[in-house]
Amino acid sequence: MPLPLVASTHLVHTIDGAHLLVRRAGTRYFPGWLSCVAGHVEDGECPRTALVREVEEEIGVRLVPDELAFRVVVHRRLPDRTYVDFFFVAGRLPHEPMIREPDKISELVWARPEDLRSEIVPYVAAALASEDGFVAFSEA
Repeated sequence: MPLPLVASTHLVHTIDGAHLLVRRAGTRYFPGWLSCVAGHVEDGECPRTALVREVEEEIGVRLVPDELAFRVVVHRRLPDRTYVDFFFVAGRLPHEPMIREPDKISELVWARPEDLRSEIVPYVAAALASEDGFVAFSEA
């Protein structure tokens, strides 16, 4: 029987080489690890629209879908499902992020991936750390 296919979307925002990351809370998947602001694409949404929704829900920042630049897609298999993860870059945030869902995020962190690699969810670290910043296609 085929595994369910799930799409997710991730925010990449970088200032002076440091990425905006969140410490994951309330999850069984890498609890306490760092990741990008991210979430599932809901039925009827495209990845950019889903990311705008997730970013506003999680860190209170309202983005404009057309201002998000696609950077990488990661395909990964878990024991119970397959994921297609879309990563988009926001060149600027209209205001400072703040934690709006403390049940999902325990901390906002600005960090260079190489400094905290052991704390970043592995597929996210791989997406952030390619030689030129991003890879065109990745399988994890």
